[in-house]
Amino acid sequence: MSGKPAPAALVTVRPSGIEFAAAPGQTIMSAALAAGYRWPTICGGMGDCLVCHVEVLAHADHLSEPAESELRAVRELRSRSGTIVRLACQAGVHGEVAVLKRGVRLRARPTGQERHEL
Repeated sequence: MSGKPAPAALVTVRPSGIEFAAAPGQTIMSAALAAGYRWPTICGGMGDCLVCHVEVLAHADHLSEPAESELRAVRELRSRSGTIVRLACQAGVHGEVAVLKRGVRLRARPTGQERHEL
């Protein structure tokens, strides 16, 4: 073993094409927030509201195994769509992955933080 930390994995969000890096085991949502994006949620990442759910488009095997609570939460969503559905606040990233989620956007800068060109 080299003792080096595992490299970050690329997360791609469709249809926007947004891409950001996730540290090994970091959840999709926390990686997005760390990269400066707003991820739709009501419960703030507690796994209760289901608003953060994503459809996994590629490499579902690069996500952590879902806990029983997440499986119960997404069961109805999965049966409606017929695709792999995960909660972005619970799914840890362990390799490149592509997901479908509308509403992911860059966070606005707080007032007074704007850049001014001279």
